[in-house]
Amino acid sequence: MRHFVCLTIILLAFFPLKGVAQEELQGRVVDAKTGEPLPYVSIRLGDEICTLTNAEGDFKLTADEDKSLTFSFIGYEKLRIKAGKLPAVVRLKPYSTTMQEVTVHAKTYDEVLKQTIDNLRQDYRECGAWTRKYFFRTLMEKAEGTYIAEAFVQAYSVVNLRDVVIMSGLQGYDKEAKKGRLNVNASNIHRLMEIGPMTVKTSLWSSATKPLQFYSYTREYFDMKFEHLQGEDGKLLYRIDFSLKEKYKSEFLATKPYIIGTAYVDAETCRLLRFDGSCVNYYMKYELLPHATSIDFQLEYDYSNDAACVSHMAITGGNDFLTYRALLFAVESDRRQKKPMKASGSNIVSALMEAGYDETLWNEYNIVKRTEQEERVAFGK
Repeated sequence: MRHFVCLTIILLAFFPLKGVAQEELQGRVVDAKTGEPLPYVSIRLGDEICTLTNAEGDFKLTADEDKSLTFSFIGYEKLRIKAGKLPAVVRLKPYSTTMQEVTVHAKTYDEVLKQTIDNLRQDYRECGAWTRKYFFRTLMEKAEGTYIAEAFVQAYSVVNLRDVVIMSGLQGYDKEAKKGRLNVNASNIHRLMEIGPMTVKTSLWSSATKPLQFYSYTREYFDMKFEHLQGEDGKLLYRIDFSLKEKYKSEFLATKPYIIGTAYVDAETCRLLRFDGSCVNYYMKYELLPHATSIDFQLEYDYSNDAACVSHMAITGGNDFLTYRALLFAVESDRRQKKPMKASGSNIVSALMEAGYDETLWNEYNIVKRTEQEERVAFGK
């Protein structure tokens, strides 16, 4: 036996094991019917979320060529491709709209709505102490210049994000700006991420009327339109459009913030998968003063631990003084937070400076590919 072991070692020395080549992959994801880029598509490497497409539908990641990548976007067919055979353009097929009776899986629309809200509340009651680590990026543009910040943050993740703590971050200004630096010392943009169709424990959004906060509120304030989306595998989703009832529009005019939008709900489980929303009558603090500001967002959940945890959040908006966008996506799974977390302050510049910069985090994860503008502002490229 000793001679056999020695012989094996000698043979391995002459015939080393073949390693699997790791490649840097880039591409774009588009709608297979329209050809339009799809922003914020989830890309999984094996069983783990690896990265997202950016605001322009582009992605970049590093993977072994024999690994499988899975591209998924709510309302579209999933697509699995070997990393070594990845095309430059990935095309996802949208679900078809189906005509069905009011009852699906023995539930009426009212029952679907109530169960969806009840599920969110139960998830918070049972798992509200869970947190996740996220990658965060924001870009703000104003006449004085353009500002970018990137950070790794930790936040409570169930139902809505809250108590966002900046762990490590970097920031940059557009060096080509002709009128001096953009002042963001009073910007609370990283606190916007607490928004959602239902929110808990957030002072910023507690006063907004939300479509999934309470069943009675939903029935009272919102008109709803249900559509059915069906995949090739038979999977059925509800697409529910929420709009403020006409009789309340004058009452809410320019005074009360409210959220409208579209929910995507699993028809079998009545679990919320994604919400694409807009907040009306929102005021954003900038340079110490509130300004009427548009805010549109996409909030997606996953149920990897059987609770509604935020997997990614994208926000865009603006006013007469600036435009902005922000993106946050989970880079690690949930964990239970034993000690209460205290959110980073409302001043994003001070929060980033206090956290410092740890470049190992940027090397450890496949962060979302920067757009050309973001790359230029961050590094002057």
